Amino acid sequence: MTTTQLIVPKNALQIKETELFTGLCFTTRDTLSTLPRHLPDVANNLYVEATRLGLTISGPIQWIYTGVNGDETNEFQLEIVLPIRQPENQSNTFSYRIFPSFRCAYYTYKGAWSELGELYGLLFPQLYRDGYQNDGYIREIYTVVDFENPANCVTEVQIGLV
Repeated sequence: MTTTQLIVPKNALQIKETELFTGLCFTTRDTLSTLPRHLPDVANNLYVEATRLGLTISGPIQWIYTGVNGDETNEFQLEIVLPIRQPENQSNTFSYRIFPSFRCAYYTYKGAWSELGELYGLLFPQLYRDGYQNDGYIREIYTVVDFENPANCVTEVQIGLV
């Protein structure tokens, strides 16, 4: 098994207020140890359903974690969301939800998703060092998805602040 040594700048995290948006949404309860079972079918199915319903997609797929704490066995809420302009026709498979704006620390990561766990291990100490606390809300926005060469993936990690 090979491991990589991620390098993240000492002041990688920036602070911002996110934008409110509406999304076509899949919601479940999960743990970090069972999370991979959702890849990549749910995201593909969201795109298929949005197309079937004639929805206007307004952003990349997002995974939103509520109540996650780093413990592999801790159950939390997971929402896999496709941002849309507005809900139109009712979906039999997914729900519509408005996601409010929130204040967060964020970092744009370029690299394989398999290294996200290590990335969080580097970002959270910075968060605490800078005097912030996580509110249990984390969002990952998958701005570039490259299954052929995962090193090209770009993910914006947003850590909700108390």
